[in-house]
Amino acid sequence: MKNAEPGSRPARNRSGRRSRRRLLLGITAGIAVAGGIVMATTGTAGASVNLLRSMNAKVSMTATSGAGSSASASASAAASTSSDSSTSSAATKAATKAAAKTPAASASAKASASASASASASKTVATAPLTTTGESVVLTSDEQPSQVGAIFSGSISDGHSCTASVVDSPLGNLIVTAAHCLSSGSSGSIFVPGYHDGAAPYGEWKITDVIESSAWTDNQSEDDDVAFAVVEPLNGKSLQSVVGAYSLDTSGVTDTTVQITGYPSDTDEPISGTCSSSAYSSSQLVVNCTGYPGGTSGSGWVENYNATTGTGSIIGVIGGYEEGGDTDDTSYAALFDDSVQSLFEQAKAAAA
Repeated sequence: MKNAEPGSRPARNRSGRRSRRRLLLGITAGIAVAGGIVMATTGTAGASVNLLRSMNAKVSMTATSGAGSSASASASAAASTSSDSSTSSAATKAATKAAAKTPAASASAKASASASASASASKTVATAPLTTTGESVVLTSDEQPSQVGAIFSGSISDGHSCTASVVDSPLGNLIVTAAHCLSSGSSGSIFVPGYHDGAAPYGEWKITDVIESSAWTDNQSEDDDVAFAVVEPLNGKSLQSVVGAYSLDTSGVTDTTVQITGYPSDTDEPISGTCSSSAYSSSQLVVNCTGYPGGTSGSGWVENYNATTGTGSIIGVIGGYEEGGDTDDTSYAALFDDSVQSLFEQAKAAAA
């Protein structure tokens, strides 16, 4: 709190002022030697005024409490708050930034933070960063999107084989992946969203049903290498209510920029990259994006990705031609069109 200047206080009687001035002259040398006051500015008239105000406040505190250490602290505080406006403004901004980064910052310090700092502090979801187009990077746990996870065959100790993403649905219990990642019907597999370094930050979600096209189950049609899976609630909550979800776009988008996040099977660290999607054929998409080996099958291709909110729309999943591709740097996906929308409607019905 800013201390009031001596001149702003109620007038005191003349003898009190004279006594204080005499006392001030008597202790000035002692204060200078003890280093009780360090002036931020020197050699100006403003500095002299600041010194006079600081020592004047010190005298007042000394006369009131008789405690030299308390007077010194009061004088130092007064000197700091009497600095020129530019120095005070810079100090305030620095203090505000420091307070915003401190977990135990007071409510008043938080209220002083800038709009951008407040937005950053209120952010509660991790988001994958945009990358140089065509290149993937390894994500830290703080960058791992909660909507993306690894598929395990039975338990988290069994190793992961594919990737899946939560897709927006009425009951919030659907994920989308490649059909070659799961078997149609009931499954003993689990989905672990946000998986990183052996940890399951949002829990392990049991897959209870898998919905695939008959064109895949009967003939393994590469144009139908898409599957939706139902997960059961965990601790009374739906998957989507815990981790969020991407929307589904089945309009047949081809040429666009997508964000692809997946789990290589030989590591517990996910990767993510910003990639350029294009039509490989009338029913397949392709991206030339580095570093998507086995295990990244089923990774969602997220269009209109927002690196701040982590939102976007899935237009495909790694799969399709060559079950996603024979090399790490080129990946494919079956086009999301009316047939995928029909499959999604079946999945919603199965989840109800």
